[in-house]
Amino acid sequence: MSPRVRTLLEPYFALRQSWFCGSRQAQNIVGRVADRAQISDPRVSPHVLRHTFATAALQKGISLAALQKILGHDRLSTTAIYLNLTEQHVTEEFHAKW
Repeated sequence: MSPRVRTLLEPYFALRQSWFCGSRQAQNIVGRVADRAQISDPRVSPHVLRHTFATAALQKGISLAALQKILGHDRLSTTAIYLNLTEQHVTEEFHAKW
């Protein structure tokens, strides 16, 4: 979680005793954060946020197995959908490792 997102979410979670929230509540939170960040794209949703996090985590080098645990997937193949590697990503990784 970026420092900016953490700052936006901390007041919400500071008022509650637990981290649990339902899907509707998560949608409202993401919507309010998007509004505060002046993001007016109607496609902003918890699902898009999760997908963006997963893709960014893989691009930063987190292992697929670690991401699987974080996301709570039973199968590694489910997590593998986030491997949206472009030709550039493949080339950069190859040159970095070799």
